[in-house]
Amino acid sequence: MSHTRPRSTILAIAALVGLGACTLNPMVRPMPIIPAPSGTNQAPAPGIGMAGAEAACTAAGRERGLDVLGVVSARDVTGAGGAPERDVMLRVARSGTQLEVRCNYQPDTGVARIMLI
Repeated sequence: MSHTRPRSTILAIAALVGLGACTLNPMVRPMPIIPAPSGTNQAPAPGIGMAGAEAACTAAGRERGLDVLGVVSARDVTGAGGAPERDVMLRVARSGTQLEVRCNYQPDTGVARIMLI
């Protein structure tokens, strides 16, 4: 019985160290890139709602001279005045470099703004 206790202690310590190591190296899963909507570069008319956010942001990026490769993500946010808005992350290429750019879409006005370049 004297051998069982040290063995259990060693196994418990090994399990704790193993579980602790899991939090040090999170598995990073790449986000899929959804191809940019094809067709016209015109933004949807005001009042269309959140459905036109990706197309409007893609058009706004192309108007700024960016090669829009696709939509990385989109999420609903609340604007400064409390109005609903949508932030769209675009994967773009410019001068041979790919990067992600945030676009803010306001469904009430149909305005899409590229935030940073």
